[in-house]
Amino acid sequence: MLRAKLLAATAVATLIAAPAFAQEAAQPAPAEAAAPAQAAEAAAPAQAAEAAATPAAEGTVVDVLKSSGQFTTLLSALDQAQLTDTLQSRPAISIFAPTDAAFAAMPEAERTRLLDPANANELRQVLLYHVIVADVSPDQIQGKKGGVPTASEAQILLDGTGSAIKADNAIVVSAELDASNGAVFPIDAVLNPANSMAAMGDEEAVPAAEAAPTDAAPAATEATDPSATPPVESTDPATEQTDPAPQ
Repeated sequence: MLRAKLLAATAVATLIAAPAFAQEAAQPAPAEAAAPAQAAEAAAPAQAAEAAATPAAEGTVVDVLKSSGQFTTLLSALDQAQLTDTLQSRPAISIFAPTDAAFAAMPEAERTRLLDPANANELRQVLLYHVIVADVSPDQIQGKKGGVPTASEAQILLDGTGSAIKADNAIVVSAELDASNGAVFPIDAVLNPANSMAAMGDEEAVPAAEAAPTDAAPAATEATDPSATPPVESTDPATEQTDPAPQ
């Protein structure tokens, strides 16, 4: 199973399990594992041609953020939270990256408070919530929906069942930006682990499960309520004995 490592400000912390759709890339296809040597040799020229046509991505996720030109606020926040070097050095990172427009759409007071140096710890947790420590591709998300562990330890809800990929309530607004150590998914909103839709989904399931016994309660009450049982007139023996016999 593919594993994801929690990020701290400067080092790796505890291992956590990555989601099912993130496991697919880490497992070799059975057909490839069992392919004979002759088939591998025959496929080599085609693979070489494909590699030449699709050069490897250059630059880390941080380099990609810088070269894009639409993540200046995010880059400044990463520096302030002391996460830039960590993201540069990790080998498999997927960032759901709020654009400058996403930060500008935040209420000004909330944006100012979050970016205040005095709130660096909170900012770090918010930013880590945008990070999955696995190289996730759009193909692994499309058609699937579920909670995924992030580097902040909270789960984010990734939804690929609609016309656009969503991370919680944010929409991936453009194609994935490939990097040498992962991928960048530009999104149109700044996420917050306190508002995790994956967590809210778990909480909403509890009242629904408790509703069934509550609905059945009135029927049980009616069945056991003595006042609801009609009286039986012929059950009083004293009345039958004192009734004088007809002459």
